[in-house]
Amino acid sequence: MTNNRKKIVLDYLNEINKGVTAKDIALALSLDRANVSRYLNELYKENQLEKITGRPVLYQSIAVNENEQEEYSKMNAFSRLIGYEASLKEVVQQAKAAILYPPNGLHTIIFGQTGTGKSLFAECMYQFAIESRALSKDAPFVTYNCADYAQNPQLLFGHIFGVKKGSYTGATQDRTGLIHQADNGILFLDEIHRLPPEGQEMLFTFIDKGIYRPLGESNETHHANVLIIGATTEKSNVLLSTFTRRIPMAITLPELSERTIEERYELIDNFLKQEAQRLKQKIIIEREALLAFMLYQPEGNIGQFQRDLKLVCAKAFLNVRMENRQSLKINQKDLPLKVQKGLLSIKELPKQVERLIQLDQAEFTYMPITDSTDSLVYQQKEKAIVPLIEKNLLKTTNENLLENYHLDGLGHKEQKTYFNEYVKTLSTTSDVRKHIIDPVLKELVEQMYSLAKERLDRTYSTKMEFAFALHLQSALERIEENQRIDFPNLNEIRKNYSKEFQIAIDLSAMIEETYSVEIPFEEIGFITLFLTKQEEVEVAQKQEEMTAVMVLMHGKTTASSMLETVKELLETTVGVAVNMPLTMKVQEMYQLVRQTIEENKEAYQQGLLILTDMGSLNTFGNMLAEDLNLRVKTLPMVSTLVVLEAVRMASIGRTLEEMYQSCQTVLKSSTKQLTLVDTKKKKAILVTCFTGEGVAKKLEQRILPVVDSTKVKIIPLQFLHREAFKQRIDQLMETYDIKAIVGTVEFDYQNIPFYTTYDIFNDEKLLLLSNQLEEELPINEIIQSLTGTLKKVGSIQQLMHFLQKLIRQIKNQLNVMIPAGVETGMLLHLAFLIEGLQTGTIVREFHGLEVYAKKNRMTMDVIKVTLIPLEKHYQMAIPEDEIAYIAQMIIENQVKLPI
Repeated sequence: MTNNRKKIVLDYLNEINKGVTAKDIALALSLDRANVSRYLNELYKENQLEKITGRPVLYQSIAVNENEQEEYSKMNAFSRLIGYEASLKEVVQQAKAAILYPPNGLHTIIFGQTGTGKSLFAECMYQFAIESRALSKDAPFVTYNCADYAQNPQLLFGHIFGVKKGSYTGATQDRTGLIHQADNGILFLDEIHRLPPEGQEMLFTFIDKGIYRPLGESNETHHANVLIIGATTEKSNVLLSTFTRRIPMAITLPELSERTIEERYELIDNFLKQEAQRLKQKIIIEREALLAFMLYQPEGNIGQFQRDLKLVCAKAFLNVRMENRQSLKINQKDLPLKVQKGLLSIKELPKQVERLIQLDQAEFTYMPITDSTDSLVYQQKEKAIVPLIEKNLLKTTNENLLENYHLDGLGHKEQKTYFNEYVKTLSTTSDVRKHIIDPVLKELVEQMYSLAKERLDRTYSTKMEFAFALHLQSALERIEENQRIDFPNLNEIRKNYSKEFQIAIDLSAMIEETYSVEIPFEEIGFITLFLTKQEEVEVAQKQEEMTAVMVLMHGKTTASSMLETVKELLETTVGVAVNMPLTMKVQEMYQLVRQTIEENKEAYQQGLLILTDMGSLNTFGNMLAEDLNLRVKTLPMVSTLVVLEAVRMASIGRTLEEMYQSCQTVLKSSTKQLTLVDTKKKKAILVTCFTGEGVAKKLEQRILPVVDSTKVKIIPLQFLHREAFKQRIDQLMETYDIKAIVGTVEFDYQNIPFYTTYDIFNDEKLLLLSNQLEEELPINEIIQSLTGTLKKVGSIQQLMHFLQKLIRQIKNQLNVMIPAGVETGMLLHLAFLIEGLQTGTIVREFHGLEVYAKKNRMTMDVIKVTLIPLEKHYQMAIPEDEIAYIAQMIIENQVKLPI
């Protein structure tokens, strides 16, 4: 079958006799695109067709007419831009008109804020000019930044139009200008608003008549045919009206906030594909992190958007190198606070987001591919992180940080404020990069700060020393590459901090002696500012000894009613409740919570445990922690019982970590419950003892006969320290689906079932462990069998994954195991129940409901609460009778897990 289809593809290429994409072939032949790509690559390796690299890749039969190939590519110049057929469609049409307008095109100015892609758009115009044959293949594309020589009209004139020998002292030979270099091509003038009026007037004659004179030429005029494209971040009124009158085409690129949510998703998708390809590394991004990037509004538009993405990838890559992981993992907590705050807008765009991201998909994976040009590309010309070594990664990260802190045009007070932000940013990232600071540099920094402490009689924090070490390491690399950093108003810094400046000079001598380099005065200015950044000694304040508890829930009185009940039961005043009416926006709720904390911030110094019901409230913890510099932990899907436990433990002075672990145990739910199990992960059983050898080996021998070793890995672990053991489990969970822990020391963590040594030597418990490792549900077969049968539930695949997730939550909360066959039956039962409720055909009674509900109230309550998202999604209400039937299925078939 495969060979037949491959032959069909080859016959089609021979028949059409022109270059086409894999997508075109798939549509024409009604084949799966992935299979078509595979057939094409196989045919290419067999030398039966040609592959034309580009964006997108074209495939053609061996003898194809070159003119036809070029004709096809006319439509592809702007396909590099995401949104070229959507939000950019109008400006693309303007650009094409400017290029094709006879006889030589229209001079153009591209308006747009920083980061909107003006330079790339100009390059696309040039590419289109070549593809449409408005310009020849070898036509030049000359770029010039008008900020250069902006204050010196004579040099500017010479640079643009050329210089005649002898025109001024030092002009020893004729020199051509940009106009000559761009003859029969395009001259791209970036930051054209930086051209002074004299510079704009210089271009009048050339734009009007196509003639010019080099600097110093008085008699002869020169001719050139040049299309001028300018770009500016300013409005047209900053240019001379007589200049803009001569530029007939004005194109305005939209800001990122004006682009569609689909385009933002495509930008992220393409960037992560590129990074996975560059790094040759699998990238996994958490759902919340992806949503945050889709919804936040960067000031620097797409440029800032990509820098933020790259910085997050850089941090994730460093974690891979430090912890020997197999893939890059991007979590919400890794994002800058400004990006995390994008999640506050999710309530305003639920339907658009749901179209792009499935409700039941917790993570998104990007794999390196052999043909990275198969997708649309939108990228600025920037260096990849190559070679992938810590030194270059650190350099890239620090340069990105410095990009955000420009000191130009600021007085020393404003400079100090900006510098403090720079140091704060360095400090917050220092922990993950301590290990790559050069030992020699580390020792030098310690000596420098020791001297500074003595001479200035000050104290400096360890974080401050690390921040300076990171800055200095980056500075030494800049000096080595002859790159200087501007430091305006250096004299003001020297006057205002004369003592620190003098010591900075002495410290720079220590650097020069150690590394045999010359430290420029600009770097001495930075050293001075680091010395002024004295460790802030916190004023001793009386702090509350209790950890704070805050309950956040949807509804007008849900949170306050639950907390009031708990306070009455415990006779305490501990805890704060904040209600979120359904009409309230997420941003308003976040500001209300933040304001509540700030009004009595002393009460939160020991940490804050946030208890939520669902949705966007779960994301507040990370943002509050970074926004207000608090220790915060969040537990979702809580019940009155969990709130009771949290308030009880807070009342007796327990720590945040102790409260969090205890509430997790009560809830019997963990972060594992909120994400889907990666079915690609291999199952594992952890066997532990104090040595990782003796008892662990015996346990392994006992377990091996009842498991399939090709599908389940038994991992012996040494158990010495509880916290270290938890960290090791967290690491293993990234690679394995851990089904059980077996050992000599009882250990409750992440809701993983624990079996004692005695359990493993008990045949009944050993059988229970074996049953627990049964194959996963045949979900794909179930989906296939229900397709065409269920007609009122929408996507059957989405429904099945949704139900699978909810059943897993019910099992975790009830601490029971259900045989795979029974779980399959529950899936089918729930699927047909939803279909029946939607069509109104389900009407049945549970015999003895009142007595049964009273006897099994806890089980039915857990089921009822867990299925609330299902009811909301399908806009229905599950009757009490049906809740009882589901409870009966679980109770009569459950296998109690060992505690």
